[in-house]
Amino acid sequence: MRLDLLVVLTISLLSVSPLSISASGCALLPGTVTPNVRWPQVWQVLTDQSNCTQNCHVGEDGSAGLDLSSIANSIYFLVSQQSSQSSLFLVDAGNARNSLFFQKVNCTTPDVGAQMPPGGNMPTALQALIYDWIEQGAYGENPNEPASRDFIFKDGAESQRR
Repeated sequence: MRLDLLVVLTISLLSVSPLSISASGCALLPGTVTPNVRWPQVWQVLTDQSNCTQNCHVGEDGSAGLDLSSIANSIYFLVSQQSSQSSLFLVDAGNARNSLFFQKVNCTTPDVGAQMPPGGNMPTALQALIYDWIEQGAYGENPNEPASRDFIFKDGAESQRR
């Protein structure tokens, strides 16, 4: 009996991911998936619809050490990069809900810190675009200098967000 309990406990512990999502207040995103989203598209919408690329996350002293000021370089500060605030990746390619970048714009209580921008007024369409970009592999950097990612490509036929 004791051995059975030990086996069940061991299996239970192994099934819990060290990066399990504890974020709360995460909104479901309506609409269909935007295909073939690339970082320049996301960056431009971030610039047009928020102030994070021009005010908060600029240069070495950007908020949380994140520099989003350059369309060409900012992707390298995100993809497969560990947060300065936790063990989560800012962008975990193929896994938006476990990416701190997405949690910060989508969840009222992300795993770490507070919702961004302050006040949580990121447009839903922009949240969806960020989600789609991450789920599709978070691509868009210079192909001659690819960002490191461990990503299994989805079949591309997804039409709804999970």
